[in-house]
Amino acid sequence: MVTESDTGSIQVEITPSRFLMPATAQKLLNEIYGNGGIIRIMIHGPNLPRSVPYGPGRGSPIDENRDLLIEVGGQAFELSVKVGRIRLELESEKYYEGLKAACERALPISFQIRRGKFFHTRQTITDYAKYGKVEDTRILGLIDPKAKQDRLAILSEEKVAVHDEER
Repeated sequence: MVTESDTGSIQVEITPSRFLMPATAQKLLNEIYGNGGIIRIMIHGPNLPRSVPYGPGRGSPIDENRDLLIEVGGQAFELSVKVGRIRLELESEKYYEGLKAACERALPISFQIRRGKFFHTRQTITDYAKYGKVEDTRILGLIDPKAKQDRLAILSEEKVAVHDEER
């Protein structure tokens, strides 16, 4: 017997016990990407400013936040947040066990995986204000209304949408 939960997409959140360094985040995202079945991914964490935002050193560059390029699925993009949580949507239940195994291979620390509803399924006012009528449902709810520049990276036309979001 096939149920809707077997064939429908599922949404999960991976929460490592600490923030991830860019190299560890890259390794984890590549393991997840290699598992397949991904519809979209959202990376959550605190903002990584490029310069000191306030105080006596205001405007001075922050050296540790300089080189944050990572490569996922053959495409490079710049991290703008510390990776604290990764939310993703999988095509079906059959990819869930592979996701757990990918996390165990890539993460040297403990982590939790939760299921739930993490992405919008209908277009929001923010989506409409920023992009108009959205045809690609993978980007619904991934839009940051306060962002001065888009931080949405579509890795391939059929596969995955990746997004950095400040918290």
